[in-house]
Amino acid sequence: MKILVVENPRPPVMEHYNDVANAPLSASLNSGYALAVARRAGWETAYLDLAASRENVETLAGRIVLEDADLILFHWVYSWGSENIVRELVSLLKKNHGAAIGAFGLFPTLAHQRLSVYVPQLDFILLGEFEVTLEEMLCNKPEQNNIQSLPGLYSGRSDVVRRVPLSDLSHLPIPDDVGANRCYPTMNIAASRGCFGDCSFCFISSYYGCRRRRERSSASFANELETRLKRRTVENVYLIDPTFVGYDERQTGHARQVSAILKSNNLPFGFEARVDTLDEALIDEMAKNGASSVFLGIESGSEAALQRLNKRITRRQIVRAARAVQNSGITLSVGFIMFEPDSTLDELFENYDLLEELELLSHHDRTINMLYHSQIVLYGSKSWQAFAAAERLLLDERLPFEACYQFKHRSVELVCTAMRRLSHYYFMRMDQLPRQPGVAGAEQIAGRHLHHPPGVDGELLNRILKEAFLAFITAAGSCDSQCFNELEQTHTQRLTSVLGGVPQTLQ
Repeated sequence: MKILVVENPRPPVMEHYNDVANAPLSASLNSGYALAVARRAGWETAYLDLAASRENVETLAGRIVLEDADLILFHWVYSWGSENIVRELVSLLKKNHGAAIGAFGLFPTLAHQRLSVYVPQLDFILLGEFEVTLEEMLCNKPEQNNIQSLPGLYSGRSDVVRRVPLSDLSHLPIPDDVGANRCYPTMNIAASRGCFGDCSFCFISSYYGCRRRRERSSASFANELETRLKRRTVENVYLIDPTFVGYDERQTGHARQVSAILKSNNLPFGFEARVDTLDEALIDEMAKNGASSVFLGIESGSEAALQRLNKRITRRQIVRAARAVQNSGITLSVGFIMFEPDSTLDELFENYDLLEELELLSHHDRTINMLYHSQIVLYGSKSWQAFAAAERLLLDERLPFEACYQFKHRSVELVCTAMRRLSHYYFMRMDQLPRQPGVAGAEQIAGRHLHHPPGVDGELLNRILKEAFLAFITAAGSCDSQCFNELEQTHTQRLTSVLGGVPQTLQ
């Protein structure tokens, strides 16, 4: 029998032009794991990446039908309001093809009940950590309208029974290298799953159904690395663990072992961590073993906002960890939610001051990413539930799995809206401008716009973005709407003078 794993179409939309929070980074290996599991269960496998496709639904359905699979499994992420494309696609496949059709991944897990109503043609949905459930299902030779009930499988006809996450990750097969990731010089790989954090905006614990971090053995990590390196040439590795480093000595020792394995293979690597798990000695050892980048989810420079986000860290810990990374020579990148829904204007100034203190506003691409992000609310998340309970959720019938929210302070909403419009123009213009030859590989790894396009004054561009942000905060609490719109137009025109293009008008 044959299974086809499909990446769902998800065309870019203006509202989320540069947002990537619709799935955790660990989702990049989901399809590879599904294919490996199916092969271990004795199935023939095929893979189809439709994520960037702009073809019509009939053409997409035709491509899927040509694979002649007995089971079609969509790795479905939140689609920024384009879920209707997959709904139409599944409906068309049901009419013209006899395969069983299912979905898995973050979005189907968190929204399984609503999704089964939105797309009633789905025969099943795999919940959370799916590998064991998928293997058991495939061993039962599933057929359309005859999907047996299993823990971790939802068919819309029974109560949900979540499967207990794996205690030993070494039982997982080595994932296939598929999709766009296969062409990158960076290999994504996992040394652990889950996170002991419980941040209010995060999906990790909800997806796995537990607040637990599970490590795989160093031997299994080394075996996967060796196997996958034989398949393709890579220049570096990125550890997609939500937090690569744990708290206690054993977990810290595991991180050291994994880094030593990467060093023995002469592979620079990047990783993500909580600021309260790092110290100078560990960072220095990571650097000696080849760590080239560290991502820290610092999220805010305001102690009050950190508490609201349930980060369980302090500004002092943020500064200490960031300085340790920077002093080691490792490239620091950070996650930051500038506009938390309950933010005040004073807290925005606190955020700005922290970013300046950490020298994270020195390049225009990083600056705009630090200054415009607001919290994203997706169906099934803890944030959705909280805003709904507080009657602050702003729903749009065109977006059944995504919502906005009422800011606590209108002045903060003004600044947020202005910075988002400014960022949209920045990203569109930067993507339209010619790039310097020979830098595409570096941009894929470190960011799209780290090199100034020819003829663009990068320092001036960076200064305009920072001045616009500060001007918006200063004005938001005092001037009227017309005055604020004129201020926004002034800074947009300043941006236009550097990046060129058609002058923007506010909507």
